[in-house]
Amino acid sequence: MLTHSIVSVILPLLLILIPTTESFSTGAPDKKDVCRTMTPGHTAGPQTRRAPYKIIVDKDTYGLKDNVLKVTILSTTDKLFKGFMIQARRINPNLTLAEREEPVGYFDLADGLQTICGGTDGQGNVLTHTGGIPGSGQLKSQLTVKWTATRLYGHIEFRATIVKDYDTYWIGEKPPRLLFNLDLTPCGSTKGCYRYPPKCTEQTCEMVVTWKNEGQSIAFEMSGNSDGWVAVGFSEDKKMGKDDVVECIWNEEKSIVEVKKSRNIEGSKSNVPVTLTSGLTKMDGFRSAGRIQCRFNLAKMVQGSSSFDISENTYHILLARGPVDDKGNKAIHEMEPGKYPYVSPKKVSLVMIEDITETARYPLVKAHACLMLVAWMMCASTAILMAKYYKPMWPNDRLCRERVWFSVHRGCQITNLFCTVIAFILIFIHVRGYSWMPDLPAKAHPPLGIVTAILCVLNPFIALCRCNPKSSKRPIFNWIHWFIGTVGMVLATPTIFIGLNLPKAHVPWWATWVMVAFMLFHLVIELILEIHGCMNSKKQKVHNEEFELRKKNDTRGEYYGLEPEPVGKRFKRTVLSVYLFVVIILGLVMIITVAVG
Repeated sequence: MLTHSIVSVILPLLLILIPTTESFSTGAPDKKDVCRTMTPGHTAGPQTRRAPYKIIVDKDTYGLKDNVLKVTILSTTDKLFKGFMIQARRINPNLTLAEREEPVGYFDLADGLQTICGGTDGQGNVLTHTGGIPGSGQLKSQLTVKWTATRLYGHIEFRATIVKDYDTYWIGEKPPRLLFNLDLTPCGSTKGCYRYPPKCTEQTCEMVVTWKNEGQSIAFEMSGNSDGWVAVGFSEDKKMGKDDVVECIWNEEKSIVEVKKSRNIEGSKSNVPVTLTSGLTKMDGFRSAGRIQCRFNLAKMVQGSSSFDISENTYHILLARGPVDDKGNKAIHEMEPGKYPYVSPKKVSLVMIEDITETARYPLVKAHACLMLVAWMMCASTAILMAKYYKPMWPNDRLCRERVWFSVHRGCQITNLFCTVIAFILIFIHVRGYSWMPDLPAKAHPPLGIVTAILCVLNPFIALCRCNPKSSKRPIFNWIHWFIGTVGMVLATPTIFIGLNLPKAHVPWWATWVMVAFMLFHLVIELILEIHGCMNSKKQKVHNEEFELRKKNDTRGEYYGLEPEPVGKRFKRTVLSVYLFVVIILGLVMIITVAVG
């Protein structure tokens, strides 16, 4: 009787429990809470140790044209799995929690698979197992399914609950995050774009920004090679200053890309954050594989802001990038020559559709650089060489009623003075004052240039006041004249090198090496002439004494008014010819490179 009573009590309980333990053999229940938490409802809790499974996605980006992904659940050990539940979610930290927990996209169905938590047209669904093969009735080492994006959701990640058996399961396993791919094929047709290099795709663009009119706001997408920040500015001119900026900054501390506003300050080449971010909506950002990508909507006109008005005005677009610290504090933008910052060559209406691929050029900057190359690379170097090594040459010839070396020296220095003064004026017109550079070495270019220009103007005036060659004070003049000229040339050298690497010059990297080659060539020529002079000094002394003796014994006056010719003059003429040829060729190469770059 007792046994019968026990059986009569236990048997109903077993009958109750059996459906419960088997109720999920056909997949996760289609309940809103289950879809949100991804908890299957088993009586046992989820595993906390590392899962012996991983999720693999066949791509690390997706887009409207590349919107089908293969997602694989794979066992990394000999432990097979029975059931699963998988979904895709947006990871934009600017969305609400409910929006981030909403499943997006849809999965293709197959035998043994079913969708739950489905939205309209199959969107927003979750895939799980069901009866059949390869459903819950079969142990699996891997399973591959297809997921399709019907639109761009921003950055997403797949999350999965994987069930080994009823009491053993893992919740929320996920692969690396997926970066949405900006589709640049509509550039110039349905949306505006500014990108570089021309016709690049998002992954091959150094930087790109797109825009699309959405009524009260403009939808922007921006992407660039950076681990720190990327930014787009809207400028009245082609220069940094008094510009509204939207920036996407990686914050290591928060592990998010933040979309913020800032403003460039006129005249100081600096940028300050704007605490009020009114006008910015639908913000999303992500960093992956050395690239930052973000999206945001910017209101056409924000009440109480500056005169910035997208709907009415046109702007030059500025693109820049740079590093940050671990708290998301920006450092100065990169200054790679010919690249950053990119500036659109013309003003753009952001309510219009264009595809811009070129960068702005600065004619006054290029004219300044070309004139300085003529002045210091070609003229000053030749003038110094003539004064230092060619005074004894052509002692009995005259050019413009002066010694040849002096006429060439004076002509080169006058040209140097003229080019330097004009270049100095042009750059001040372009900058509209002193050029404040943010950091070294660029910061050194303006003061070095000013000092060099002052010395260039000062030395000719001192030369006009030179005393008679026989005066006892002539050596003092010679030393002052030599010192000013030498210091001017020494300062001009780093000034040119720094200038070639300034972004507005748009000079290719190899131009710097052409200048290095020229400097080394000049030093080698001076070394050769110095050695030649030392080797022939005794010969020259003997030759001069013999000449003076012949002149003293000259009864016919054949040596009257003549001076002794230098020893080794043929060699020195050859060296000078080679030098002038190289200077002219390299000078023309540099000038053409700067002018057309």
